[in-house]
Amino acid sequence: MRRAVLVLCALAGLCAAAARLRPVYMDVTLPPNIAPLNMRVLDAPAGETATCVYRAADGDVLAAEGDFIRFEPKAWRTYLARHAGEALEVTLSLGGRPALVATNHVSRHPVDACLTYRLIPPGYTGFHRIGVYQRDLATFDEWPLYRNDQGPAEQCMNCHTYRGADPETWMLHLRKASEGTVVHSPKYGLRKVDLATPGLPGICTYPAWHPSGDFLAFSVNEARQEFYWSDPGKVEVFDLSSDLVLYSLADDAVSPVETGADRFECYPAWSPDGRTLFTTARRTGLSALPADVQSRERLHGGANITNIYYDLCMRTFDPATRTFSAPRTLLDGASAKLSVSLPRVSPDGRWLVFAAGHCGQFHIWHRDADLWIVDLTTLRARPCTEINSSDAESYHCFSSDGRWMVFSSRRDDGAYTRPYLAAFDPATGTFGHPFLLPVEDPAEHGRRMLSYNVPEFSSGRVRMSPRRLRQAASGRIRPTKWTGNAIIAP
Repeated sequence: MRRAVLVLCALAGLCAAAARLRPVYMDVTLPPNIAPLNMRVLDAPAGETATCVYRAADGDVLAAEGDFIRFEPKAWRTYLARHAGEALEVTLSLGGRPALVATNHVSRHPVDACLTYRLIPPGYTGFHRIGVYQRDLATFDEWPLYRNDQGPAEQCMNCHTYRGADPETWMLHLRKASEGTVVHSPKYGLRKVDLATPGLPGICTYPAWHPSGDFLAFSVNEARQEFYWSDPGKVEVFDLSSDLVLYSLADDAVSPVETGADRFECYPAWSPDGRTLFTTARRTGLSALPADVQSRERLHGGANITNIYYDLCMRTFDPATRTFSAPRTLLDGASAKLSVSLPRVSPDGRWLVFAAGHCGQFHIWHRDADLWIVDLTTLRARPCTEINSSDAESYHCFSSDGRWMVFSSRRDDGAYTRPYLAAFDPATGTFGHPFLLPVEDPAEHGRRMLSYNVPEFSSGRVRMSPRRLRQAASGRIRPTKWTGNAIIAP
């Protein structure tokens, strides 16, 4: 289940005075529209120039040299376009002597144009400096969509998400000051809604757009975090309760999916046809959770966090009647000794990838967390050994064509979450070797003391101006109505 982090010294062909690379962009499959894979050469012998050369089968060469390997963007873009679908030999030389030879493949399939993420300090309670940003993946351009220093003081924002990869259909939760959820779609326009309606059993938290754009499914969570004082883990995040609701944009109505069930449901995700809602569920919950956490094995009051498993479940959905079926368990967490979170379905509807840990449902703090993939035609599941590491893998997102995945990982230093991209083959359900989001200055990832949170692909830029978004975020809130009626089909 574990795979060691790939480091340069594990690769064959290094000379005696080997240099280290950061990041390591070797033996990867890359999109033809990705920004240059710039690298930093560490510990190169004094006076020896480092050179990186890409060479195609026809002899066409692209090169860069220096302690900072930076390819000229226009030349890089032209070179990749010319060799889409080909294998390229990559040679790193020190003082003219080859130190490393690898092969990078250029896919014929471009990745979505943009990536959206929240940048946040890797703390536990503070949110004094956070923002949601968008990045052009073909260049190094990054721009803020919304920052909390642009709105009310002490404002938190989270759970930004798109309908598919549509940059015109999205939502963003605002917490603390000027609370509300900003929702935008071409059909329903821009609105800030109050989802905390009377009767709602918690806070609308994790969202999922229905493919039609007419509905948003939410899990309603009463989340808590506690700190360990005698455990290798730093913190545990858990739910005192969680359930599912459906928000209809057409009439601003919020309805419970089921009432009275002894089941904690979380992390909704729709199938591409909108007829199935996948969730995670804990079939029996703890009636009371501890005031303080001593260790994973022993919680104050006798509860045991290692016995908390979430299953992978599904419900069918009829958009015409807005009714769901009773849940069906696809993967029993307790039997597998695996706890499921964050299911995401591929655009062709065949594959489902989820994050899994040994317990609980908030796996970004769990070093054992990995990504798993399920073939929905056979319900066979396996760990994604091609992309997992010895540290936490968590939030992930398929590209709009299902050929790429972005996921969060702490493999670099165990503290900061950074986005990795990997090619995906929809025919076999396998991934290429992952690579870190490229940046113009390859030392930036080490200097930027912020975590990349909730990476989401989009097919283009969000065209709304930051000013208009700020106005909506601080403006009048629109009430919603709580129906109180469960929408399970008889």
